[in-house]
Amino acid sequence: MTETFVFPSKTKNIAFALISIGLLGTVLGLTMGHDHNRVWANLLLNSYYFIGLALAGVFLAAAHQLGYGGWHVQIKRVFESTGSLIPVIGIIVALILLGGKMHWHHVYHWMDASLYDPTSPNYDEIMVGKSGFLNFGFFAARIIFYLSIWTFFAWLLRKISIKEDENGGLKYYTRNKFYAALFLIVYAVTSSTASWDFIMSVDPHWYSTLFGWYNFASCSVAGVAAITLVVLYLKKNGYLHQVNEEHYHNLGMFMFGFSVFWAYLWFSQYMLIWYANIPEETVYFYTRLHGKPLFKFLFYLNLFMNFIFPFLFLMTRTAKRNPAKLAFAAVVILCGHWVDYYLMVMPGSTGENAGIGLTEISITLGFVGLYVFVVLNTLTKASLVPVNNPFGKESMVHHTLK
Repeated sequence: MTETFVFPSKTKNIAFALISIGLLGTVLGLTMGHDHNRVWANLLLNSYYFIGLALAGVFLAAAHQLGYGGWHVQIKRVFESTGSLIPVIGIIVALILLGGKMHWHHVYHWMDASLYDPTSPNYDEIMVGKSGFLNFGFFAARIIFYLSIWTFFAWLLRKISIKEDENGGLKYYTRNKFYAALFLIVYAVTSSTASWDFIMSVDPHWYSTLFGWYNFASCSVAGVAAITLVVLYLKKNGYLHQVNEEHYHNLGMFMFGFSVFWAYLWFSQYMLIWYANIPEETVYFYTRLHGKPLFKFLFYLNLFMNFIFPFLFLMTRTAKRNPAKLAFAAVVILCGHWVDYYLMVMPGSTGENAGIGLTEISITLGFVGLYVFVVLNTLTKASLVPVNNPFGKESMVHHTLK
């Protein structure tokens, strides 16, 4: 039996209002603000952050497909729908790349041509050594490749899943499993390399061998939190009738588990850099702990919101099965990992001019509205719950150990 989602006008209007706030904040920041770099840095921060939320849904759908995860079938369409956000944000990423090429901003310091001119006072020997990798043409080609391959797999996996609804049988389930395996291989590589390009190259002198895994953990836990809010919203509005507290429990366990995984990688990266005490590595943490006071405050807030809070709050079984508590935890985690990405982007792109004000708030709200509109609108285009999935019944009667 199919279940069709109808996008409520009230929610749609709220999404449009948030998008309008984001557009207004961007335009005002670029036309009336004194620091255009801050606007572009916020566009980069939120583009990468929300692409991570989108990819997390596709990743979870593929991982469950390959791992015979039956419990998720009732909310599988929510996982799949997030991928439709990737090409939309890709347009914003294209503008950021064009802005760097046209010297409208200096978010990516290595795009400054004077760094490679031996006669210039800005000549940077380190950047000359990295120019084979960090040059605009190759950089833009990699970004286009990432966005294209991610968009393709997100579209393909969802298309095959919908075909399964229409035709039944195991043919489409098996096909989806095959492409899910391919996507996981591609994602394992590109999620790391994309983090080097999008984020680590903002601080082009710095590098970390754990940075890719660290970003994967961050976008995964934030993605689960966003999906949890969508599921709770749908349930509250009378959809997903078979979803129960057992499904909530699993989503809570994912948030808890990925939070611990994130903390493990955060500590591993920090500990290795602290222990080695190599200047080109320690400069990253020195800037965040001894630079602008805002960075130091956010550094410790980051640890609290992304590890201490979810670890203690979601440890109990009750918290993971209570919709209100689960929603609260999801909101805190989403805000916490926005702070995490803020610390990755802002110190290297805006430095002492960084702050959290109307520019940051308005642009972030715009991306929130974009996420809500694109994901919920995508959910209207197919049955909200897969009808011919072989694990459909298992998901309906899903229960955890008592």
